[in-house]
Amino acid sequence: MGAAIVGALLVAAVVAVGALVAVPPSMANLASSTADGVAAEPLDADAGGAVVVPAGWIVVRESEEEILVRTPDAALEARVRAASVPAEEALAAAVPGIADEIGAPPSAERRETLAAGTFAVHVDVGPSVTVAAVAESAEARGSVVIEARIRDDVDPARYRAALAQLLDGVSP
Repeated sequence: MGAAIVGALLVAAVVAVGALVAVPPSMANLASSTADGVAAEPLDADAGGAVVVPAGWIVVRESEEEILVRTPDAALEARVRAASVPAEEALAAAVPGIADEIGAPPSAERRETLAAGTFAVHVDVGPSVTVAAVAESAEARGSVVIEARIRDDVDPARYRAALAQLLDGVSP
């Protein structure tokens, strides 16, 4: 009888551990949708901003202010959120924490006008993380911050075009 109780407890423990491992990702998938490449995902109502996520990407709304997007193969994942400050200020606020987390210094800032006509400033932090801020112009008060991470087992160069497509979809 004692062996049966121990066996039942062991089975219950295995089921509990399995549930702890399987349930959180499954719950996240319930809250996700697949982007159509046309509809804009709104960001913070107060700060404004939206992003048209490329077709086929997975979108998870983390909060009213932030979305998490992933390429269909999950090799690139990006957090996108609105900021009520100019792009360069938003980038300056985001980078130190990420650099500390990764343990790598950021590259020099790069500024450019995107195909959509918006202003972007971005840095690489280590080989697989890019932090960018997009705004209507360098002087505009509102911006959208994108923290993109590429899996370590993937060549980051393969995902530069996908990241550029995401940045072009930003409407600050």
